[in-house]
Amino acid sequence: MYIVLAISGGADSMALAYAVSRAVGPNKCYALTVDHGFRSESSREAKDVSRLMQHLGITHEIRRLDWDGTGSSKGNTTSLPPVQRLEEIARERRYAEIAGVCHKHGIGAVLTGHHAGDQAETFLLRLLRQSGIYGMAGMALQTPLIAAAPREWPSTTMPAVIVRPLLQFKKEALYEICKTQGIRWHEDASNKDARFRRNQLRQLIGAKSKDPKSPFNVDSLLRMCDIMQGHREYINQEVGRHLASSAKFDTSSGTVELAATDGKRGLPLWATNAAVRERVLADVVSWINCKGHPPELAHLQQFSKALDSYYRQPSVAAAAVSAAGVTAISPSSRRGWLFCRQAPRPGEIAPHEELALGSSVVWDKRLIVSASWLGNQLPGSATWCLYSLDDAMRRWHGQISEHRNQLKRARKRLEPHMVQVTQPVVCIRIADTSSAQTYPVLALGHVLESRPEMAASGIDIAIRALGKVGSAANEIVR
Repeated sequence: MYIVLAISGGADSMALAYAVSRAVGPNKCYALTVDHGFRSESSREAKDVSRLMQHLGITHEIRRLDWDGTGSSKGNTTSLPPVQRLEEIARERRYAEIAGVCHKHGIGAVLTGHHAGDQAETFLLRLLRQSGIYGMAGMALQTPLIAAAPREWPSTTMPAVIVRPLLQFKKEALYEICKTQGIRWHEDASNKDARFRRNQLRQLIGAKSKDPKSPFNVDSLLRMCDIMQGHREYINQEVGRHLASSAKFDTSSGTVELAATDGKRGLPLWATNAAVRERVLADVVSWINCKGHPPELAHLQQFSKALDSYYRQPSVAAAAVSAAGVTAISPSSRRGWLFCRQAPRPGEIAPHEELALGSSVVWDKRLIVSASWLGNQLPGSATWCLYSLDDAMRRWHGQISEHRNQLKRARKRLEPHMVQVTQPVVCIRIADTSSAQTYPVLALGHVLESRPEMAASGIDIAIRALGKVGSAANEIVR
């Protein structure tokens, strides 16, 4: 079993490659360099990294990001995203490439060279973003690679995890490893580009690194991370207790229901303490939107204000409030607070087509959907597809509308419309020598009764949420 090493060519990742290859053996390491193509010299540097990995005895692969859709490797930067989102989009695409390698080789762990300086920068970034205690606790030693799972993989496997073994090591120590072992590295000139907030903070921390009294040196910032981690550990215990008693995580729809009262009247117990309330809401939001960073405090405060407004005057409170890509729907007589993905914009969720039966995909970066055929031999060749409800209604409006009416007549459980529009529609495509037809087989959370032969033949569809909550939760699996 390989371990993937994410190697940029900098001193931190080169020290990582040396240390890990010596610890587990180079034959168990698979190094990957993602060439972003931002600089004219990046291709040459990636090839040099390949030679360095060969010297260490480590298998190495280079993947270059294609920004213009041509597959060009000539450094075309005319199609780059706007600078305000360049780092975020580049990071997403980098991890998508890493996830693809993990899928290709059946690898379950990715090691990165994030070090103490990166942790200090992350603390300041999240402080400026008002992330709250959990954001300022910094990067975790291990996190799931959830935001960039491969397009399709066998349903028996799961996305990999990211491990950051160097978080306690300062950059200077990693330079020293490279120097003493004679390992070359590259300095990325873009790390000094002051247009990017992280680079601005890196320069600030570097300027204060030798001042022990400065609140901006690495040691001071790491101490703050440690303090926040202590607070996080205590609050986790309280949050876990409240989630276990007050939350229902529906893994098939990606929704969360939180109790609306304490069994009598007034605020529910999970909402009475401000710190616990913030973390309960943060866990719920993170579980639903599956982003790689904690929600901003300002977004959590929007939800908190909606709660306060509802309990002051429920008759005039807003029916729903949205923030951080999540919508909170006010309680009804049948349920508590319902949290779901914010309604997608038209075309926001790309369709998945021509998927092999027996495979799984990550849909909308938050739901794992799989489809298998358990019945008799299908006529012709068969694949399956995934569409948003908006896309599916344009193609099969009559079938899905009749399906909704049948569910209502049968008094089957239907989610509120704000939830329905966030759910996938599963279709099967059957092709023979003369034609091909695509049928919706699951929509609005139920198998279409208009396609009974599909259900009877044994198509097995499973949907489960990709998000994870650190503490206990009442999960509903349908």
